[in-house]
Amino acid sequence: MCKVKSGNVTERASISNSMAIFLVRFAGAVAVGLVLPNVAVAGETTAGQSWTSQVVVVTARKWVEPLQQVPGSVAVQSADDLAAAGAKDLRDAVRSVPNITLGEFTTRRLTFPYMRGIGSGQNAPAVITCLDGVPQLSYVTANQELLGVERVEYLRGPQGALYGRDTLGGVINIVPRLPSGESIRSVSFSAGSAGLFDGRFTAEGALAGSGALGSLSGGTATREGYTQNDVTGNDLDSREAWFGRAQIYLPDQGPWDFRLSVTAERDRDGDYALYDLSSIRARPHHVRHDYEGNNDRDLVQPVLTARRLGGAVDLVSITAFQGWRTDSSTDLDTTPVDLQRKNVEEDYGAWIQELRLASPTDAPVQLTDRIAMHWLGGLFAFDSQYEQNAVTDYRSGGVAMGFWPGPFRMATDADLDTLGASVFGQVTFTLDERWELGLGLRDDFEHHAADLGSRIPSGPALSSSDPSDDFNQVSPRASLGYRFTPQAMAYTLVSQGYRAGGFNAVSPPGRDSYNEETSWNYEAGLKTDWFEKRLIANVALFRTEWDDLQINSHVPGGNASEYFIENGGEAESRGVELDLTARPMKALSLFGGVGFIHAEYGTGSRSADMPVGGYDLPFAPDFTWHAGAQVTQELTLQRQVFMRLSVTGTDRYYYDASNRESQRRYERVNARAGYATGVWRVEGWVENLFDRDTVPLAIPYGQDASGNPFYVGESGTPLTLGMSLTRAF
Repeated sequence: MCKVKSGNVTERASISNSMAIFLVRFAGAVAVGLVLPNVAVAGETTAGQSWTSQVVVVTARKWVEPLQQVPGSVAVQSADDLAAAGAKDLRDAVRSVPNITLGEFTTRRLTFPYMRGIGSGQNAPAVITCLDGVPQLSYVTANQELLGVERVEYLRGPQGALYGRDTLGGVINIVPRLPSGESIRSVSFSAGSAGLFDGRFTAEGALAGSGALGSLSGGTATREGYTQNDVTGNDLDSREAWFGRAQIYLPDQGPWDFRLSVTAERDRDGDYALYDLSSIRARPHHVRHDYEGNNDRDLVQPVLTARRLGGAVDLVSITAFQGWRTDSSTDLDTTPVDLQRKNVEEDYGAWIQELRLASPTDAPVQLTDRIAMHWLGGLFAFDSQYEQNAVTDYRSGGVAMGFWPGPFRMATDADLDTLGASVFGQVTFTLDERWELGLGLRDDFEHHAADLGSRIPSGPALSSSDPSDDFNQVSPRASLGYRFTPQAMAYTLVSQGYRAGGFNAVSPPGRDSYNEETSWNYEAGLKTDWFEKRLIANVALFRTEWDDLQINSHVPGGNASEYFIENGGEAESRGVELDLTARPMKALSLFGGVGFIHAEYGTGSRSADMPVGGYDLPFAPDFTWHAGAQVTQELTLQRQVFMRLSVTGTDRYYYDASNRESQRRYERVNARAGYATGVWRVEGWVENLFDRDTVPLAIPYGQDASGNPFYVGESGTPLTLGMSLTRAF
């Protein structure tokens, strides 16, 4: 029997009934599968094909090359890996990558990746997500649905030389799958506990009479909330989303090919499930709010990619627009008393252009009989505009309690314009196909201008300012690799990352701006594969030092949600990570990884005027790991059963720089099993099998009546279970 959080008989019976329904449906689905037609599903291994692992390629250095030849710590998840794990979005995917932690609210617009202890909240990201070769310049779009994905690459460590700003911790590179000439169509449906429904489709093939290839994918996903508001009896953190992705691909237009892609998503999430930290630990997934708000997000990203391949130089041009809008309202005081509410509207748009020239991937420049050179150079530019209007409503409950003399409203407005331009280059020299020396350099320039103000709605302006500033950063990178054999390579690496400075919409007097943050990374590693790539083992040791940390601090005397960014000193992160994949036999795949880090603030570092030197960095557990196995047993040539079991573990980590509150060590177990035959695939799944209670994120929210820090947090995802059905055409 699973542990039930509220402890009452009704909820215990509900869990039991859900489990019974799940088992009945799964058994029925398997029975149906036994009589389905024996038609081959696209992508399945057939008789005579090799089942040894294939070469994994990546574009970590902005050209295509095998993963095992990249001097740096890179983890990769293929489309098959993501599908086997049931990963629908980035949150699902990163759980099985060592030394990555997500500071995640229940609402999708607030997702903050941390790599090797380096991350951020509410300001510019320190780990950037790239989609279609386009960096997501804001944390608001870091987490999106994974549609038409070829693979996800996790580049750990600073990547400033090639990717520029906001890559102090690393890069998450989401690589799309190009449309093929083969006609492929499929639909899938998932249903599960908490009213979960997820429906998706994909179609691709040749566009008749045009010479073009196209693909279209999309779907909808909804669920009820996991958290109950005991004041109203309603679910608080429900979700609803529509999403889609379209591509038109024109290959072989002479030496050119062109691709136009459009990604869009419409999210309608419920309110934050924040509540007193001690209360939700005692009674998870229960809060008491007098008001239930919403979190809406709309985003779109069209991208035009043009490539000219062949001849002495390859050319790539990427032109993109990135736009999103959010509208949120929340019970700011997170209590059953009508004290404060907050409404925030945000609007963002950015034009992005990247142009790259490079030597052909398969034809490096031969300098001598023994030395070959591969080079790449490029330009990057963007122009972004961000507008925010935030209104805090001081309610009648505060009047009754004597907090303020009467109801009133306060508004803050922020218009931020940023213009950036970069030039970058990279060159590698290969000697005797054993030694490789890599050198990279990038020069980034940004101009920031702001229009900041506070006012009483429909009343006078209380303050206003229009600061501007320029930021410039040169980011180098150097690597040296040696290949002992075709299956083993050692490397060393030095790289720098940075995050530009900027302006705060709300801050204490004299702290409306903050400076750049920079990091240096020193790394050594070993990459190996064994037994015809049936075993791949990669290990990396690293040390990262960074200065002028941009720390989120609470505004003294401000309301509970008012934070500003300040430079808080220095920090250091050091550790090791190990990635393993193995396929000892055709029917069995094994995978796992381990990450160790120790990340702490340096002497003299401060957060909100509090000394934090020697304290651990937030969201930086000393130990993260995952392990799992998948068994796929063929019953006949076209019928197979499969089962997958995976475990992820996270050591204790702190929520903020003060190290006052933390999430204790925990493990999560996920399981999936199913049956595939012909064009059908049916599977049942369980997430968080043992229903481990967690509070993945909590934030300081002022002080209690005794003057002690007061924290609010959100409960993590509980046990969920369901069924999925896929039909290929």
